[in-house]
Amino acid sequence: MKRILPLLLLGAVLSVVIFVILKARFGRKDQDGEAAESTESAASKSKTGPRDFQKSKAGLVKTTDIEKGAMLDPNAPETPLGDYVTVREKVLAKWRATKIDVEWDGLPLPLALADLAQRYGLETKLDPAAESVSETVLVEQLEALAALELITRSGNLSWVVTASGELWIMPLDKLMSYAPPAWFDLKDLWKAREAVLTDRNAGVVREPELAKKLRDMAIAARGIPAGDIPALLNFLSQVTDVNYVMRPAERPPALPALAPMEGESLDTFLRRALEPVSYTFTVTKESVIVLSKEQEEAEKKEVASREDERKGRIEAEKEFWKKQVNVGGENVSLRDLSEELSRALNVPLVIDPRSARRSARYTFKAIERPAQEIVDIMKKGAPVEITFREGRIWVLAPEDLHE
Repeated sequence: MKRILPLLLLGAVLSVVIFVILKARFGRKDQDGEAAESTESAASKSKTGPRDFQKSKAGLVKTTDIEKGAMLDPNAPETPLGDYVTVREKVLAKWRATKIDVEWDGLPLPLALADLAQRYGLETKLDPAAESVSETVLVEQLEALAALELITRSGNLSWVVTASGELWIMPLDKLMSYAPPAWFDLKDLWKAREAVLTDRNAGVVREPELAKKLRDMAIAARGIPAGDIPALLNFLSQVTDVNYVMRPAERPPALPALAPMEGESLDTFLRRALEPVSYTFTVTKESVIVLSKEQEEAEKKEVASREDERKGRIEAEKEFWKKQVNVGGENVSLRDLSEELSRALNVPLVIDPRSARRSARYTFKAIERPAQEIVDIMKKGAPVEITFREGRIWVLAPEDLHE
């Protein structure tokens, strides 16, 4: 018995040692496996899917990719403005595609419009009050829509496509009688979109190509007329292919005798000619504008004033989008999300026909967040311009809407 007891004790010790070794070995393996699984799970969760672009405490935000979101949803209902745009574009498509040649010398407007209908199939309706207008027009291969603008402006008239698809011409003061409500909505959209582009491009100074042309163009001319500025500009228009415009002035100054142009640049010559009489010039994309230095200073002040207004408007918009809103949902369309945002901010919404029918869809949790975050989410899923101005939210397509 005394011999067996030590053996039992030795066996017990060995069992404990073996258990500890096995526990240490396999326990570590299990922990490593759990750690690896945990790492894989975390990596899997951190991988962002093709439509997931944001993760935060607010949760996952999902949206269609922008290419798909840009497509129009064939099942989306059209807006009243969209219906009018479709009708209008159907009428004007032929006017844009047709080039016309006309030579009218005092032709009564009813006969002129009958000529367009007979020769080109361009149908119009004429208000009786405009029947006494006569037209003197000479154009060759001009787009018919541009000719329509020329005809109406020269006669102090206007034109509009009605909701039923008729193109009416009328005196300016009768436009309200013919234009449907959707036409005014469309004009507002054009105005808002132009304002957005103007604000975005403001402060970006790009020198017109014409300015470089003036510096590079060397002119040699001896018979430079003396007299006034209009006579000089008329002369320059004949020896160069540049368009000159002079700002109206009560008393245009007389120019002193000018030395011949001996191969100097047009830019240098103009400065030499205008400086003695306190005149100068500016250059636009298409023209050289000649004006007094007083007029130039006044225009600079006006530009500075507009820039201050622009900066103030941008700051006001930034403050507006800081407001907290509770907006969200699952598989929400751009149109519905725009309407939710409008209700949350308690301001009217204007959405253009394209944006109202985009295929973009959004899924994210409705929690309190700045409205700017919602705007950013909307832009991730579709090509869209979103702005707040004149007390309304505007959701605009970047594409041009025909005027």
